[in-house]
Amino acid sequence: MHTAIRKWSLSRILTLLLLTAGAAIVLVPLLWTVSTSLKTPAEVFQDSFFPKTWKWGNYRDAVTAVPFFLFLKNTVLILIPVMIGTVFTSALCAYGFARFKFKGKRWLFLVLLATMMLPGQVTMIPMFIMFKEAGWVDTFLPLIVPSFFGGGAFNIFLIRQFMRGIPRDLDEAAYMDGANRWSIFTRIMLPLSKPPLIAVSIFTFMGVWNDFQGPLIYLNSNEKYTLALGLSMFKGLYNVEWNMLMAATVLIMLPAIIVFFFLQKYFIEGISLSSAMKG
Repeated sequence: MHTAIRKWSLSRILTLLLLTAGAAIVLVPLLWTVSTSLKTPAEVFQDSFFPKTWKWGNYRDAVTAVPFFLFLKNTVLILIPVMIGTVFTSALCAYGFARFKFKGKRWLFLVLLATMMLPGQVTMIPMFIMFKEAGWVDTFLPLIVPSFFGGGAFNIFLIRQFMRGIPRDLDEAAYMDGANRWSIFTRIMLPLSKPPLIAVSIFTFMGVWNDFQGPLIYLNSNEKYTLALGLSMFKGLYNVEWNMLMAATVLIMLPAIIVFFFLQKYFIEGISLSSAMKG
């Protein structure tokens, strides 16, 4: 018994040490970013990890040096429709794969999963040419419209796996009460699929909020820049204002950290439940 307790204690200690080391690896760059955001330009490249003079004014200077709130508005204008389109259309496609029976469904689903192995660089140029011919370059449309066409293979797979675990007896009971497919989807499947839907929402929020490549490709006007793209304005031709760049970075990170902190329960639940179900 003592041996078992000792082994359990050693195992637990090793686990805690590994988790602590992993947390330190993640937190040190974050702490360095916050520390640098409070330094003077002369202190940025000194050996001291923490600032000698705490310059809280760097945050005020960061939001006034560039049109920060304009970039924030542009990001939100892209974020809201993308989240709506991604969550709704991925749930709709997942519902079709989880509940409908049609010829070739298995092969179509395999093709859908195969698209996850296709690098984004392969479709980048064809999509740019297509949006350029449509006259959508330097608008928000190329960043918004694709989200209303399926929502992404991974999101469909995640929600589909969860919906397959919902008993079909609920569908049959709803049919007996006169409900149609649309009613079952909106009134039964969507409310019961809250964990994966929230997980997809978090994924989408993080992806859009931190997206640099998409706006860089399609947006040319400075007044249409997003927050991620606006950070490049702190980089001059010959120097970089690292303290204000880090201050702006901290301000941009805060919403993502807050969202994940309050919704991590649903995020972890959605991932764990989907992985526990059979494919």
